[in-house]
Amino acid sequence: MSNRILMGLDIGQHRDPTALCVVEVDQRKKGKRSDWHFLVRYLERLPIGTTYPAIAQRLDEIARRIRQKGAHSPHLFVDATGLGQPIIDLLNDETHHIRPITGVYFSYGDQMTREGRDIRLGKAYLVSRLQMLLQTARLHLPRTADSERLAEELLDYEIQVDEKANERYGAFRVGSHDDQVTALGLAVHCEPRLPGVY
Repeated sequence: MSNRILMGLDIGQHRDPTALCVVEVDQRKKGKRSDWHFLVRYLERLPIGTTYPAIAQRLDEIARRIRQKGAHSPHLFVDATGLGQPIIDLLNDETHHIRPITGVYFSYGDQMTREGRDIRLGKAYLVSRLQMLLQTARLHLPRTADSERLAEELLDYEIQVDEKANERYGAFRVGSHDDQVTALGLAVHCEPRLPGVY
């Protein structure tokens, strides 16, 4: 495994599980041009109530296995919305096989901006990016039970607009989740640059 590895992490709250997605990035030529393809290699949902130190330990364990297979340290993108810098600091302190770790803060709209080491990402941007990758066959899911659940989450993902024209994105049906979609979206939210450069 020599391609670049990206990880997306949606940290659960009281009612939602923490979701992790590991993606291998592969550059493929098509005629005179080449495109980045995103191969989902691993999906995991941690039990509700898993502590932040336990999440960090699990991430480090997965990243260590990735490095043992010959890959570089994975780049981790964490949904830090509502949790903020303390969770990023904890992950930086507790994970030794993941570098860099980037905090992603969700916002409204369809924009992605970088602010220092952090990223501001509109939910509309995340949704349209996933749709584009799926429709151009550049997002590759394995045939596993976890992937089938992810596909169900993608189907459940909705846009709701309230009377003030505010948009909400997510899975709103009772019993549905969108944590795995968010983890995947974080991992594939942009085109990679040169190795080691984000």
